Amino acid sequence: MKIDYLQAPLEIYLSRLASGDPVPGGGSAAALVLSLSASLLSMVANFTIGKKRFTQFEPEAKEILERTESIRKEASGLVEEDSRVYLKYRQAATMDKTDPRRTPALLQAVRDGNILLMKITSLTREVLQLAKPLLEKGNPYLVSDVACAAALARSAYESAEMNILINFSGQPGLEEEPGIKEDLNGIREAVVSESGRILSETKSRLSKT
Repeated sequence: MKIDYLQAPLEIYLSRLASGDPVPGGGSAAALVLSLSASLLSMVANFTIGKKRFTQFEPEAKEILERTESIRKEASGLVEEDSRVYLKYRQAATMDKTDPRRTPALLQAVRDGNILLMKITSLTREVLQLAKPLLEKGNPYLVSDVACAAALARSAYESAEMNILINFSGQPGLEEEPGIKEDLNGIREAVVSESGRILSETKSRLSKT
């Protein structure tokens, strides 16, 4: 199956996502949403840099832009990589159940998938950390875009977490499961707290205008 999401038109990706094909799926969509979140923050930074009123914040805004662009590119790559990993899982699942290579292949595919999904969850937390100073010190005309980025980041986290949990349910007893769940709890707390704070502050500001 050809995986060329980043080269094909968006409509083709959406059609594939809606189709009966196994990929792209939820993990790929989570990576795409994360990429959109980072892209919005890059836009806010770009509308802040070069403006006289934000001169003192500009060095920090440039650093934020560099990181949001890095995350955008990394997340974009995961949009395709998730499908490649899942197809490896499907390939392993179709092997004869008596084949001694089947179980190791399945376990490796699940582990690879969880590593990718955990990367998404970690990046969502970082995106939210980058969003906070843009909301507080960036171009005020783009506060709604910062809030949208925060909402998308949280959605990307929820989607990635859900896919990790379904992986565990389908392949119970993985030795790394307790550690991953513990890490997820910590990331979830930060993501929920930061996204909630950003959305609340933005709504408060907009209600006063």
